[in-house]
Amino acid sequence: MNQIWKRLTALGLTACLSLSLVVLPAQATQVEEQEVEVLVTETEEEAAPAYVPALRQDHVRYMQGFPEGTFKPENQLTRAQAAQLVYRLLVNPDRGYGACSYVDVPDWEWYAQPVTALCRLGLFDDGWYFRPNDIITRAEFVDLLVRLRPDAYGTAVFPDVPGWHWAADAIGAAVSLGWINGYPNGTFGPEKGLTRAEACTVVNRMTERAGDVALARQVIGLGIYRDVTTDYWAWQTIAEASVSHEGVAYYGQEYWFDLDLTALTFTAGVHTVDGDLYYVDRFGQLVTNAAVGAYVADETGALTQIAPSYQMPGVEYFSQIDDLWAWVGCESVATFTGLRTLGYAQDVELRAFVTDQPRSPTNDPEKGFVGDPFVPDKEKKTRTTIYPAKLAEYTNSYCNGETPAADFRGATIQELRQELLAGNCVVGYMTLWWEKPYYRSFDIEGTNQWLVSNNHAVLVCGYDPEKGYFISDPYNYYNQGQVHQYWEPAEVFEPIWNERMVGMVMRR
Repeated sequence: MNQIWKRLTALGLTACLSLSLVVLPAQATQVEEQEVEVLVTETEEEAAPAYVPALRQDHVRYMQGFPEGTFKPENQLTRAQAAQLVYRLLVNPDRGYGACSYVDVPDWEWYAQPVTALCRLGLFDDGWYFRPNDIITRAEFVDLLVRLRPDAYGTAVFPDVPGWHWAADAIGAAVSLGWINGYPNGTFGPEKGLTRAEACTVVNRMTERAGDVALARQVIGLGIYRDVTTDYWAWQTIAEASVSHEGVAYYGQEYWFDLDLTALTFTAGVHTVDGDLYYVDRFGQLVTNAAVGAYVADETGALTQIAPSYQMPGVEYFSQIDDLWAWVGCESVATFTGLRTLGYAQDVELRAFVTDQPRSPTNDPEKGFVGDPFVPDKEKKTRTTIYPAKLAEYTNSYCNGETPAADFRGATIQELRQELLAGNCVVGYMTLWWEKPYYRSFDIEGTNQWLVSNNHAVLVCGYDPEKGYFISDPYNYYNQGQVHQYWEPAEVFEPIWNERMVGMVMRR
């Protein structure tokens, strides 16, 4: 507690947070993906009687993301997800004794345990069908939460919630307690759904959880979810719901303690949080007390740059021409170079890697390589390339279950430098002979798109403020049989990158 008091003192005891529910327009129903695992955490509290479900008093993580590292905050909450959410909030949720046998909740589904447990506790009505993948309505969600507080009472007047409405009492109680609000036009919208972000806001209000501003910003800034940033209205609310922690409240502000950031999983790469740099490795772990390329990470993970430049050691050279003649296979050859440098694909032949890359059945590089990497399209009718997302998917298939490659489109030149200084490499989609990009119209599945015609991919594997960017260039046309690696000046490299911003990062 002394650490918490010091922190409160350092903050001047001035922070005061007031969460308010932002009620968004009803969203179109979207198909939800299965959430990751059911979280069951042991508790030292005594088991509550089966007929009185008890809420946990600790701040357990009750919302999780999806397998690809997203939260999908704007997706509407399903009935199965609502069941899992509440299940995680309960003390001994499996102590119910009621009989439940929904025909649409088979035992092997991820939501079977929480749905059945809550039904046995009387939080869901028994019946033939549960409808797990349906969107839970605002009325249904409020009714579920109020059942956890049988003493809750209140009234609220909405034109679309008459006194005889089946959830009128529950809605009145929840609104009176400040858990949820109506819409600006005075209605409640009982049959509308609510987003996953809105659900977090309602639950946090019900459980009086506010969130630690500083640590929540760090958790979100490090990328606990790829699709939630501190620009999103509910970032702090989502962080509070997504991290198990101990906390203390002071003047309406919550402060977390005993939170081990190294135990959480984040988005790989270099992140900036409150002006400090942090590095998350390809396994999603925050790096602490270690050298990271030209940086060194301290015990908190904050990076300090100790060298002005960094060049990846031992970059083996591979040509798209020498004994291969893959005239338009620069993307896959540059990628193969990076794979071998990172220690992958050691027993794979270059020709096989280039040949086996996914092919697009149409003229769409998002689906795979268009055309034939060994045959140039002299008439320029096809978009002979493969885009970074599909290339990263293919690259990771050679990495023994690891995922070092990721789409890097949209990255700024500063973000590119940070990755290079952290010891990583980037397959950069630049231009042949470093000429200024020129464009032509391509028919991509029936849509004309104005795209770079002189596209060429290289492996960027070093940065020096004086020399520029170290390049392993697979197109050694004028020096065949020789290693074509060189420093490209920043004044040539950076304008092309800034115009295109297309690449695939490969992290150690």
